[in-house]
Amino acid sequence: MSALQTDSVVTPAAQAVLDRMTASMKSMSTVGVTAHITRDEVLAFGYKLQHNETARMWLERPSRMRVELAGDVKNRTYVYDGSQLMVYAPDLNVYASAPAPGTLAEVAKKLLDAGVEMPLIDLLYHGNAGDLTEDVRVGLVVGDSEVEGVATDHLAFRQPLVDWQLWVEKGSRALPRKLLITTRYEVGDPQYQAILTWDANAKPASDAFTFVPPAGARKIEFHTPLLASGEAK
Repeated sequence: MSALQTDSVVTPAAQAVLDRMTASMKSMSTVGVTAHITRDEVLAFGYKLQHNETARMWLERPSRMRVELAGDVKNRTYVYDGSQLMVYAPDLNVYASAPAPGTLAEVAKKLLDAGVEMPLIDLLYHGNAGDLTEDVRVGLVVGDSEVEGVATDHLAFRQPLVDWQLWVEKGSRALPRKLLITTRYEVGDPQYQAILTWDANAKPASDAFTFVPPAGARKIEFHTPLLASGEAK
């Protein structure tokens, strides 16, 4: 791993794995993915707590998405129907909605640019845009590995503020199976890890991409505009 200490670039072998992964993700018009997530919370004096979450995402390209997050700290539901993004917080029984661009890639970019948290948002965007190596200083293939019985290529990358590792399934179905992000320059070097299980034959419920506010839910303002003033949906 000494190569991570240099100012090298992404190796051809690592780029080839990423290209295969992007092609696999783009080839699926309807997909479901479940992520078992752990994330570190750094408390006073560098003491760390680890929180668990489960995120389930259903996609219908190019313009429908549902994400359900259940975790130790918060629960959320995100629904995108091609023109609106809705976010529901069941713990508070509040929801918000905002006009949104017309494709998943555009929505994901808007959310990333605004710093809005949503499970798997990075993979959603980069899986569409194919630019995971943006700002990467070093990227290489570490070697062969196995994630929950699945043979994978293990990759490692360094960006200015984070190190991240990616495990990509070998063979024709080159899907990401594990993601690990380490935030450098923060006390305790907190980490985020997601183990991913994919369902390429997912059949979302007929109402999966329609949000109906539960009884008694209160609507609040969506503070992050996803469309510029006058921008068409």
